[in-house]
Amino acid sequence: MKYADLPKDELSHLVKPRDKSLEEWQVMLRMQQARREEMDVECVSERYSPGEYRVSSKASGRVYKVVFRGAKSPWNYCDCMDFKTSQLGTCKHVEAARLWIADHHKRIHWDLPAYTSVYLSYRGNVREVKIRIGSAATKEFRLMAAKFFNELDTLRPEAFEKFGEFMQQAKALSEDFRCYQDALDYILEQRESIARRKVVDETYTDTLLDTLLRTTLYPYQKEGVRFAATAGRAILADEMGLGKTVQAIATAELLMRESFITNVLILCPATLKQQWKREIERFTERSAVVVDGSPERRRELAQAEAEFKIQSYNAFTDDVKAGHMLQCDMLILDEVQRLKNWNTQMAKAVRQLTSRYALILSGTPLENRLEELYSIVELVDQFILAPYYLFRDRYIITDADGRTVGYQSLGEVRQRLSAIMLRRSKKDVELQLPPRIDKNLFVPMTPQQMAAHQELRLNAARLVSKWHRQHFLSEIDRRTLLLTLQQMRMTCDSLFLLDEHSRFDTKVEETMNILNECGVTIDGEAAAAAGDLSQTPPKVVIFSQWERMTRLVAQELERSGVEYVYIHGDIPVNQRQQRVDTFHSDPSVRVFLSTDAGSAGLNLQVANIIINLDLPWNPAIMEQRIGRLHRIGQQRGVEVINLIAAGTIEDDMRSRLRFKTSLFEGVLDGGEDAVFLGSDKFDSLLSDLEQYIDDEAATEPRRQTNTPPQPEQQTEQQSGNAIIKQFATALEALLTADEATRAQAASMIQHIFQR
Repeated sequence: MKYADLPKDELSHLVKPRDKSLEEWQVMLRMQQARREEMDVECVSERYSPGEYRVSSKASGRVYKVVFRGAKSPWNYCDCMDFKTSQLGTCKHVEAARLWIADHHKRIHWDLPAYTSVYLSYRGNVREVKIRIGSAATKEFRLMAAKFFNELDTLRPEAFEKFGEFMQQAKALSEDFRCYQDALDYILEQRESIARRKVVDETYTDTLLDTLLRTTLYPYQKEGVRFAATAGRAILADEMGLGKTVQAIATAELLMRESFITNVLILCPATLKQQWKREIERFTERSAVVVDGSPERRRELAQAEAEFKIQSYNAFTDDVKAGHMLQCDMLILDEVQRLKNWNTQMAKAVRQLTSRYALILSGTPLENRLEELYSIVELVDQFILAPYYLFRDRYIITDADGRTVGYQSLGEVRQRLSAIMLRRSKKDVELQLPPRIDKNLFVPMTPQQMAAHQELRLNAARLVSKWHRQHFLSEIDRRTLLLTLQQMRMTCDSLFLLDEHSRFDTKVEETMNILNECGVTIDGEAAAAAGDLSQTPPKVVIFSQWERMTRLVAQELERSGVEYVYIHGDIPVNQRQQRVDTFHSDPSVRVFLSTDAGSAGLNLQVANIIINLDLPWNPAIMEQRIGRLHRIGQQRGVEVINLIAAGTIEDDMRSRLRFKTSLFEGVLDGGEDAVFLGSDKFDSLLSDLEQYIDDEAATEPRRQTNTPPQPEQQTEQQSGNAIIKQFATALEALLTADEATRAQAASMIQHIFQR
């Protein structure tokens, strides 16, 4: 590939040119970056290291080691991760060196170097340790190397454990012999893996595993410990409620006992720090410290002599920005789905941390898009799904504009991950959890709610039509469109969510009726009069996405004299666990009321009824909520009650959740091998929402007459389909994600409108 072949116009990163192969396109993209980015190149030494260069990126400030011996040489190299994972044999830094050589009329060192070297090859699907015999190698050296390397110059599998012997002989025969650090690291990694597997397979019987912790592990948990310890770097993706925490602690304990590690760093949401500390102290004799407080206090605690250090993602991110980062032998990441977005500060900070061992915990490593799984898997193994462009080409179906319209070969993804990811559902393990019953309770809205909902629906359609006519929406219009769609959901709960004044709703009253029916609102005297003292009223968990909605329920609970605890985003982290403990220990506290701030990681098995005041857009969040109750330790059947506003956007959301659930099951739970967004395989992700917006025409007065729609009106309807398809993915993030991601989604949609 020559630089003269590059087109004058910028190559798309999403759509491959029709006349180029996938690999040619990717090489051209890297050539394009090399030509446009500012990078300084200098030769290391023409005399002692011909063909080796230092390439400095002005954008990142990093310096890369590059070897260039010709455009197609198998010995080209760069120590950047793109070179190591792309399987292209090049990267923008190699291309920058190639450009510099041409511009400065330097000689390309095609010739074979005199010295012999052992290097790590990244060209194939599997990394291989290879030897390049130098031109000065003696016959004796070649005969010796043949005992360890095959005819393809690849290190034999049985030679990994004997590599020290080879190194001694090679250095004795040639003073110029070199073994590059990445090759040596890979060899040591493989040797340790062999030793680890041998220890686990031959030593850790079920009886010995029962001595790891001050508790007895279930058979599937023992399997999880063996899997994680053998893999070294793994993802434990068990369904919520199967005890991932105790498996992680047991894995760390095993590795410590066998001297593979001496310390562990646990990164988790702030709400789970103290819970991790209590679990470690409960099950082991090890010391654990929570690294929190002021920056100065965190730096002090980081020096503490403790086998386990626990820190929140946010605090860790702040410390990395300040130039302070905890180091560890083993890293445990809890609720890792928070790192699914490559570009967040949190994800970037965690990726700077290196550790020999890693255990990723998440019951929902895949929530919305297959790309999220790729991002999480990279934290464990950057090679197993790489390169990304091949991953997209193989498993993600896109339209002519590069937008995702479906997924395929999901079973193959599952198989590729089988070496590092273990996933069990409650139905897969021999664990008899109490049954779970899900009920959808359709609640009518008040006339005032419905009127507001329909008006918002019309406003959204009109804004879409305005964009179609003018091909532009102002900043105010764009924000209004996004806000309108969100407000449609809010009206399904209560108009109070919009203005904090109007009290038109039915879900609050229905919630109190449910509590009354199950006995929560009956006081002691009433229970005595009814003769029901022999039966303890159940405890109930109530969730809503909206803090204002939980506030309304809290007011009704107080008015009815029901004892409850309350968690939302403004409750300090150090108080949340206290409230959970109160809910567990105080018999008079019957209700746990929470926004989704309490939907992850908390143990609420003392309750067996959950009321979802609204449906999260993301089914994984729903399962997170339910998983707080339906988990190990639950003694009673769990009843899930979903309150759904009939005939609204909330009602319509139920069908839209099916695609995401199918994607999740296709990769993790052995479901369908291919998932598409619609029956014709090319519908948008939110085709139901698109149809819902289109159906607003039936509510407009002019459409209720026998007068046929005018051409302009027909155009407006058609335009609604187009724009909803374009901002479907961003809308997903806007309605369900954290504040930072919502801001990114809004920016994405603004960009779409400007196009």
